[in-house]
Amino acid sequence: MLAGMDARDLQRAIGGVVLESAYLERVLRAAFSALIGSKYAAVIANRLMASALIDDCRRVAEVHSGISASQRAALIASLHHCESVNHARNRVIHDDWAFRPANVKVTLPSGDSSHEVTVTAETVSELDGLASRIGTAADQVAAAVLAALGPASLLIEDQLRQELGHDVPSDRGN
Repeated sequence: MLAGMDARDLQRAIGGVVLESAYLERVLRAAFSALIGSKYAAVIANRLMASALIDDCRRVAEVHSGISASQRAALIASLHHCESVNHARNRVIHDDWAFRPANVKVTLPSGDSSHEVTVTAETVSELDGLASRIGTAADQVAAAVLAALGPASLLIEDQLRQELGHDVPSDRGN
């Protein structure tokens, strides 16, 4: 039982985090393809998780000769923001959690072999806020890529999909 938490509110809040996370991954794949400058980058980007996309986009942006210093700084800053919200998203989605009275989600970090447990409590409104921050981070990356590489740059990722008539397979098990 959810101990006083409205299951519909919880589903909606976590669903918002998942939906905005999918949007963030889509923008990151488009950014990766734009930075590489090839429709075939979609083959690689489609296999990467958000954290790898963020890291690879940052690495390419750092050496991209077609981006001015100010555009590079804005893009890298937006990717750092993505990294922060993606970390928070991972904690919500992947850690073990339970619900306590007063509509609070209690998180127990997974993968920690320590016997000391750090507990994080989040309300439904905090989950809504995280979803909003994830969407904003995606918008910031898209804006930074558009400013640095132009309006057609974010369309590169879709070129191969349109030519094939279907999505590029990811072979990620999904």
